[in-house]
Amino acid sequence: MCQAALNGGTVDSSPATVDVRYLRQPHVVDSNGQSPVLIGNQGYRFFVECVRGADGLCQQSGRRKTLKCDVQSNPPATQYRWLKNGSPSGTGAEITIGTEMIGQSIQCQANNGLHDESNMPLSQAVQIDPYSSAKLLKDNFQKLQSTSPFLASNRIEMNQQVNMGCEVEGNPRPIVYWRMRKPNGDVVDAACPQGLEGQYQELPPEGGRSANIVRLTALCSLRISNYSYSGQYWCAACSQVSQGEPECSPSLETPGTSSLNVQVIGAPSNSDAPPSIEQRGNDATVLVHYCAEPMPRPPREIVFSIDQNDLQVGQSWENFRFDSAVTNNTVPNCYIARLSISPVREEDQYRRIALKLQNQFGSKQIPVSMDALLGGDSAMVGRMPTFWMYILIGVAALLFVICIIAVCVRRRVKDHPDYNEPKTKANLNIHQENDYFEPPPNAPRLFAQHPPEKKRTTVAAFHEGVNYAELELKRGFAAQPSSTVSISSVNSRPHRGTASVQSVV
Repeated sequence: MCQAALNGGTVDSSPATVDVRYLRQPHVVDSNGQSPVLIGNQGYRFFVECVRGADGLCQQSGRRKTLKCDVQSNPPATQYRWLKNGSPSGTGAEITIGTEMIGQSIQCQANNGLHDESNMPLSQAVQIDPYSSAKLLKDNFQKLQSTSPFLASNRIEMNQQVNMGCEVEGNPRPIVYWRMRKPNGDVVDAACPQGLEGQYQELPPEGGRSANIVRLTALCSLRISNYSYSGQYWCAACSQVSQGEPECSPSLETPGTSSLNVQVIGAPSNSDAPPSIEQRGNDATVLVHYCAEPMPRPPREIVFSIDQNDLQVGQSWENFRFDSAVTNNTVPNCYIARLSISPVREEDQYRRIALKLQNQFGSKQIPVSMDALLGGDSAMVGRMPTFWMYILIGVAALLFVICIIAVCVRRRVKDHPDYNEPKTKANLNIHQENDYFEPPPNAPRLFAQHPPEKKRTTVAAFHEGVNYAELELKRGFAAQPSSTVSISSVNSRPHRGTASVQSVV
């Protein structure tokens, strides 16, 4: 439609419908809408079931196959035509074929009125081949279970090698899928190459077997590395007769009459599930998953260690209690140990916890990170125990006090310089000389004062005073014979004698 502006408004045209008519190239598909199999250098293939008789020829009793002419078009196609080896063979959207079409090709045409009947679009040619459904002939399961490394009751120790083999045949070339049913009932692919990527050994034709039948041996090598290999194994022989799901015998979901049962035994090991925690208010339960066969038997073969304190099932230490060890119903040969914490304390995240396991084949210790389970801070301080924090605070305080003392000592030394320094000694001597040899004006004189001479030093005055003092002392002690005083050091060391004489006087 279109719009036009008129007097401040808009006017809409009446709508016009565009009808695109087309017809794309048709395709031949099976009744499930699946395309034929594309084989390299051979083109597209569909297969019809061939049940061979005693003469090796396909019998007419085999199942027939319905094919459809699939085409995208508008309007829908109303006219169809089938061609066998390029010649018209029928009409309609579907056609049913059997063994009579083996070795021939088939195509289809479709029209919705856009093309002339003589020029209708044509599909690609599809070759029809005989289909002998894949089947399992034999396997080596029973032989394996009766020989080494298998023990009684299908048991096998860890780290052993198991080589399974299945002989199958069919046409087209069969493929094999290896399946495993776990103890909990889940069906999964076994741990070996599957389908087209599998390991095969083709067997040459022999006896009355038709040359069109392909017979081969499929191989599956298992390295029993953990307890997840415990289960029921079988092989399924499959035929890929279209682009859809393969046709298999036995089924991919259910084993046939023959299968291999594996029961792995060995030392305890970690489970695929890591330790976890269940929190309820101030309480919590730590769950530790482990696998073992045979199961560690309490009380001695399964122990929780908390800061080197061992707890057996039912025992407690501080706020920890080893509740129980229960079977894990979802994983074979695996169990869950439950450790209760009531109440949860801040220091619990620094505990060293481990689950110690043991059986007749060996032992295992599974560490438990309480910091990770309780959501501890990743910072180093957040993980540091309280007493270490107190120690660090004390060390920091001691360093602070030492720094203050060092600053005070440095200031004191700065205010009182070292007397051993030459400059300081000189200043001290000057002060001493001034103190001792320049008495106040009114003080009594020991000798007559003379006018100062040029460059007369105070040292000369010092010697005169010392001589006078020595004379007076001798006179005074002469009157007291019982007293003995030695002042020999006065003359030998004049500078130090100044203080000595003063002390004596």
